[in-house]
Amino acid sequence: MKYNCNKMREFASAIMQKNGLSKQKSDLFAESLIAADMRGISSHGVTRLKTYAYRLEAGLVDAHAETTIIKETPALVLMDANNGLGVPAAMDAMKLCVEKAKTIGCCFAAVKGGNHFGMGEFFTDYAAQNGMIGIAMTNGPAALAPIGGKKAILGTNPLAVSVPSEKYRTVSLDMATSVVARGKVTLAKKDGKKIPEGWAIDKDGHSTTDPNKVSCMLPFGGAKGYGIGLLIELMCCGLAGAKSGLTMGSFYDFSGKKQDVGYFIGAINVGAVVEEQKFKEQSDVILTSIKESPRAEDCDEIYLPGEIELNRAEKAQREGMEISDAVVKELEEISMKYKVPFN
Repeated sequence: MKYNCNKMREFASAIMQKNGLSKQKSDLFAESLIAADMRGISSHGVTRLKTYAYRLEAGLVDAHAETTIIKETPALVLMDANNGLGVPAAMDAMKLCVEKAKTIGCCFAAVKGGNHFGMGEFFTDYAAQNGMIGIAMTNGPAALAPIGGKKAILGTNPLAVSVPSEKYRTVSLDMATSVVARGKVTLAKKDGKKIPEGWAIDKDGHSTTDPNKVSCMLPFGGAKGYGIGLLIELMCCGLAGAKSGLTMGSFYDFSGKKQDVGYFIGAINVGAVVEEQKFKEQSDVILTSIKESPRAEDCDEIYLPGEIELNRAEKAQREGMEISDAVVKELEEISMKYKVPFN
């Protein structure tokens, strides 16, 4: 069923405010959440609202935390999210990087003490909107087995990069280093659906299509995805000083353990080395060569990274965003619990 995007933003923000988060941070969080659903990335949308709210209510996430700077150089910063909500903390880091990059050319921030930050593209798009290349990555609870293994060691450790363009809006890559995000398995459980072959393995290391039997996710591209995921783990854990996938708390664990996720976030000011307009023009030449390249017989259009998602977002803004029946039940549940009208 489809729901009005603006009303869903208001609902999500109101739920978070009921759990002690400021209106400013609640609005930012809601914007991120609904942006994911509008793009069709439902694994990072309102399906997670209930858990975010419960973690705040339980005190597992500090609603009043502010992101602080531990150590600072002109182009590299070490920050502490102080167990604050992931979206505001990650955006604090990106905004600082963008400001510093205006004068120094580029800046990167390693952040510890974080929580799940949702859709990485939300932060990298902010950099692109400011004429910069945005980069964001995070580690997460162990969910992915190394090549040849059957035990989860690494998180799905997503990577997002956004590049500004004149003609083609923003070109954005946002991907887990697993075949798909773990949230898609969680959503399949809620919806009572099977998952495709090749997404995950069971406890014995065998491929499974039953989301209830998933023990580990598989890396995309075999050894390539495993390697990229490991590098992200080293940067987010080793550089930031956050917990590793094996030692951090789970997003769905309410036993009292904090997550302590690590982020590595940055902005590259293209205008520091080349005129911004020339960069965009050159990018558009490359992008046009891709869009206008010969298509296979069964292909109607060649899409750029993030283009399909942007098209979905525009359609969702006009027609409403899709929410599954299982997720609607959860939203109705928290609507009653926190006395916030739904729909």
